[in-house]
Amino acid sequence: MTVGSILSAISPNVMFLLISRVILGLGIGGDYPLSATLMSEYANTKSRGRLVSIVFSAQALGLVIGPAVALTLLAAGMNHDLAWRIMLGLGALPAMSVIYIRRTLPESPRWIARVKGDAKRAANELASFSLGTAISNGKDSIVKAPLSKYIFTLIGTAGAWFVFDFAYYGNAISTPLIMKEIVPHANILASTAMSLILFSVAAVPGYILALLTVDQIGHKRLQIIGFALMGLMFFIIGAFPFLTQSIAIFLTLYGFSYFFAEFGANTTTFLLAAEVFPVNLRTTGHGYSAGIAKIGAFIGAFIFPIILKSLGLDKTLVLTSVFSVVGILLTMAFITEPSGKSLEEASNESSHIVAAEVKI
Repeated sequence: MTVGSILSAISPNVMFLLISRVILGLGIGGDYPLSATLMSEYANTKSRGRLVSIVFSAQALGLVIGPAVALTLLAAGMNHDLAWRIMLGLGALPAMSVIYIRRTLPESPRWIARVKGDAKRAANELASFSLGTAISNGKDSIVKAPLSKYIFTLIGTAGAWFVFDFAYYGNAISTPLIMKEIVPHANILASTAMSLILFSVAAVPGYILALLTVDQIGHKRLQIIGFALMGLMFFIIGAFPFLTQSIAIFLTLYGFSYFFAEFGANTTTFLLAAEVFPVNLRTTGHGYSAGIAKIGAFIGAFIFPIILKSLGLDKTLVLTSVFSVVGILLTMAFITEPSGKSLEEASNESSHIVAAEVKI
């Protein structure tokens, strides 16, 4: 991530920039499942949803700081060519901090004990992290679950995440274009400012409410609620285009779509994929889910402006609401509710234990 950010900032041409972003993407893609899995495997059953959601909700901070930096540079009259280089280069700073922090964290005791079979090391790692004493009894069993047994689970996690990212990133990245449809005379500075205000007022509270209530509502249930209400907001705006004639009404409904995206699938897709796979497949299942989802994000970001131009705002948002319905169906059909269950229960891990001698 550090290398990708720095190379992006000094890109001499478009091809170099694309390669730099691919390098950055590889780093982010590697960190995504690790962040979710580490927290889920250290968290307790009662508050696992809240703790994993806190990890993901740090995204909100970046999504506020990014546009804020852009507004500061643009308002200062900085040359646009230099401004975007500074914005991309600043991404190296948090990435460098991750290098240090990750090197100080111990490996997951669950993974060490139940995949590597080293119960003694798992106990020592847990003790070093908790500043206490852990005793190994050597009774951990090895888990060897094949991915083929979790294909339908993967369809649920990856599929729901795919359709969400298609709708969410297509809309989020195109928000300045949407604002231009509503306020055609606004310049880039005004459009960026409105987007930042909209996200700060609507989306950030959604993140906060999600992490505070996800364990009480249920992880799967919150995903369904979020999909339903986000899709409803899109459908209302698209089905009743006269609403866009009022900036206040449009921004309210569009803001609620942001709110229910965060208080719903944007948080829970990250969470569920870290819970419903067994310990030997947890990062793999989450990685596949996130990777497939980002294909949806790419497609959405690429074709949403084209759809917006050809179909208009109303039909585009109605189409987006259909993806929310697909997300609900995939969640209901292929994902079991992990809330209130241990990771072992949520993933049916015990059915894939094999006889093996662990190191003690």
